[in-house]
Amino acid sequence: MHITKSIRRALSSVAAVAALSLVLTGCAGGEQDATAPTGEDDTISIGVVGASKDQWTVFRQKAEEAGLDVEIRDFTDYTTENPAVSDGSLTANQFQHILYLAQYNKDNNGTLVPIASTAIYPLALYSEQHESIEDIPEGAQIAIPNDETNKSRAIHVLAEAKLLTLKPETGVIAAEEDIDTAASRVTVAPMDAQQTVTALPSIAGAVVNNDFVNDAGLDPDAALFEDNPNSPSAQPFINVLVVREADAENERLLQVGRLLHHPEVVEALKNNSAGSAVIVDKTPEELQQILAEVTTSLEEG
Repeated sequence: MHITKSIRRALSSVAAVAALSLVLTGCAGGEQDATAPTGEDDTISIGVVGASKDQWTVFRQKAEEAGLDVEIRDFTDYTTENPAVSDGSLTANQFQHILYLAQYNKDNNGTLVPIASTAIYPLALYSEQHESIEDIPEGAQIAIPNDETNKSRAIHVLAEAKLLTLKPETGVIAAEEDIDTAASRVTVAPMDAQQTVTALPSIAGAVVNNDFVNDAGLDPDAALFEDNPNSPSAQPFINVLVVREADAENERLLQVGRLLHHPEVVEALKNNSAGSAVIVDKTPEELQQILAEVTTSLEEG
């Protein structure tokens, strides 16, 4: 999710993923027919969190220059944009990653689809005791967030760093029981995500949510390791532009998706994330294939 520098998320339910229960603002406007494709003369309304950010100011300018009638609607809640797209109140939204979308569709019999990608906001490993992955000793303990989504992602990060070995059958969602402890170099200590930072002085390392990196004064450049955006385990965390299935091939909306990768929009997005965003530009077909794979993994438990 756009993860406004990273989104607060959890997987046990879509609401938990967001870790918020705020009210919706800025959702004025009449509803469209949820079963009909968006028409050529319809305003393209896009639900986002943080509409005042520079990237949306630049995006509006580029959309206007392209002759697109685009309205950016500001939401303060991560649980309401998907229902609004589903019922036609919004044309699209851009706030979530693929895993969040898959969970929403699964829980609500939804058929929303991604048609453009923006970025992955890395989840990174930090240490105050060691200067490199290689310095971390056998049997060391690493703090990780204990909410289901971020715990899973952190376990995959440590596996990519070759600090953990996962059992062959491990899917998108990983937990402690998926770790091959005998073959792993470290153990994990799940704790509240905010506590991973405070644990750093007394533990070999911690996988810290991007939400808390700036607040803790950590330097993203000092991370020992972070998600590889080209890794299959990071793909569920690609942030996406989402529409109804009926609009999946709408050329105006596909054009909106392409504008998200205008150099000036990308530059503003990077600035908003303090340079931590890893830009991802995948085709609608690639994104929808990733969604299908993530959905299958969720359904298989």
